[in-house]
Amino acid sequence: MDLVVYCSAEPLKGETIFGNSFEFFQGGKGANQAVAIARLGSAVSLIGKVGTDSFGDQLLKALGDENIDTTMLKNHSGNSGTAFIYVYEESSENQIIVVPGSNSFVEADQINDQTLSSTDIIISQLETPSEETQKLFIRSKKFNCYSILNTAPAILVNKDLIKYSDLLIMNETELSALSGDKIFFDSSPKEIEDSLKKILSNQKKSAIVTLGSKGAYIFEEQKGTYVPGLEVVAVDTTGSGDCFVGALASHYSQHHHLVDAAYFANQAAALSVTKKGASASMPYLNEVVNPS
Repeated sequence: MDLVVYCSAEPLKGETIFGNSFEFFQGGKGANQAVAIARLGSAVSLIGKVGTDSFGDQLLKALGDENIDTTMLKNHSGNSGTAFIYVYEESSENQIIVVPGSNSFVEADQINDQTLSSTDIIISQLETPSEETQKLFIRSKKFNCYSILNTAPAILVNKDLIKYSDLLIMNETELSALSGDKIFFDSSPKEIEDSLKKILSNQKKSAIVTLGSKGAYIFEEQKGTYVPGLEVVAVDTTGSGDCFVGALASHYSQHHHLVDAAYFANQAAALSVTKKGASASMPYLNEVVNPS
């Protein structure tokens, strides 16, 4: 559950300021990405855990309302995952603190081999235990599932998990954390490529670096492609990276062309920042295909 405060500007350290509004939204990277996929017309299941608190019931209902399969989503005694989000309206930028709660107890065996055998793509982030994700990615190789690892939040990742990931998706902060380099949204393609080569385990691996309003950089088969950003009036950037991941997976599952999928995802993510909230801001297929 996202607890979001909207305020005019970022407070100084130790300063108290007044916020303009406070809202609850369904959140969590996995849930946001699942909502994006469902709204774009692809079938999607969510593996995770919610707490036995009131948030857990609300989140389950919200996911069901989005036509997301939650049969592999389990309860865990205790609190649901929460995120405390501060949105600064002057810049539309945000700061986020995540408390994993029940997400810390997600297990790879919540999805069985029979379900894996009929799955095209598996997506994971780093808000659930990375060792469980690694177990799942290893199992998924038996069924030729395409595995996408969204390396968020920006923490160190086991090299074996990267080894079993077909595609890495990260922003410039996460690339910096993984490579040890200082990468910014306006870094050159060569700087981005040099950093990516440090973390990709072999030449068959693909990676995408999202660069906020500047667009995204796709690195596939040792070739880089820059997808420029789109001009929009941003209201809230929360969840835009998740929208990109979900939209890319939805498009790629149907067309199997990574650069085309990135252009589609870039369009969807640009639309998402024009609305408040994370899951709530995910666009529908007709909005992406026929933007006004």
